[in-house]
Amino acid sequence: MDAIELIQDLTDKTKNLPHRNEEKLDSLIRTAKMRIRKIFGDSSTYLTDLKSISFHPGIYFTGMDKSIYDESWSKGQSKMLNLFKTIEEDLTLDSNKIIKKDSTKLSNKIFIVHGHDEEMKQAAARTVEKIDLKPIILHEQPNKGRTIIEKFEDYSDVNFAIVLLSPDDIAYSKDKPPEDKEFRARQNVIFELGFFVGKLGREHVFILYKEEKNFKIPSDYSGICYTPYDNKGQWRFDLVGELKSCKYNVDANKLIGK
Repeated sequence: MDAIELIQDLTDKTKNLPHRNEEKLDSLIRTAKMRIRKIFGDSSTYLTDLKSISFHPGIYFTGMDKSIYDESWSKGQSKMLNLFKTIEEDLTLDSNKIIKKDSTKLSNKIFIVHGHDEEMKQAAARTVEKIDLKPIILHEQPNKGRTIIEKFEDYSDVNFAIVLLSPDDIAYSKDKPPEDKEFRARQNVIFELGFFVGKLGREHVFILYKEEKNFKIPSDYSGICYTPYDNKGQWRFDLVGELKSCKYNVDANKLIGK
C-alpha cells in the first residue's frame, strides 16, 4: 500500500473500532504511530497531535456516570478520524504536486522548422539525434487525414524548436528595381518562427541562419540571437549550450568525433 492507502486503512480501523475496546484501541494507536513515523519522520507534528487525543475523561471520581466514558470515547474517535483526514489531505496535495512536476518534464522532441536547404535540415536532425533527442520534421510525420495546420498543431507539442533560415526566396519592394532583390527565408518558416517564439518563449527557440550576401534577417525579431550555420559545426555546440540553459540534460561530448 502507498502512504495514502495506509492512512485510509487507519481511518477504516478507527471507524470500525469496537466501543470502549481498550485492546483494539492500543493496537490502533501503535499502528498509527508507526505509520506516521514511517511517512513523515520522528519529528512529525502529527505524532504530537495523535498523542494529544484522549479516549478517556480527564478526571475520574467514584460513581462517575457511564455516559461520560461513552462521550469521551466518541470524542476521541472523532478527533482521530479528523486527524487521519487531515493527513490524507496533506498526502494528496503532495501527490498532486509531484504529478504536476512530472507533467512539466521536458519533452525529448525537438521541432525543426526548415526551408528548402536539405543540408541544413539533415545536419540539424542528425545533431539532435546524437545528443539523444528526437527531431520532429513535419513532412516526415504521418498525415492521418489531417490538414497541414492540424498536423502542425499536433506535432508542435514540444518544449524546444530549431528554426532554420535559409535563402530560399527572392524578393524586393515594389517601389525598388529588381537589382535591389534580397534573399529571404520562406514565408512558412517565418510564420512558424513567430508561432514558436510566442508559444515557447524566445529562450526555447534556436534560430540558425545560412550566411549569404543580401540575405534578409526578419526585422520584427530584433533582440533575438541568430546563430550562423558554419561549416566547422560550431553551431552544434551553441545549440547544446542553449538546450542546457533550458534544463535539458545533454552532453556536447557526444558531438565530438562524429
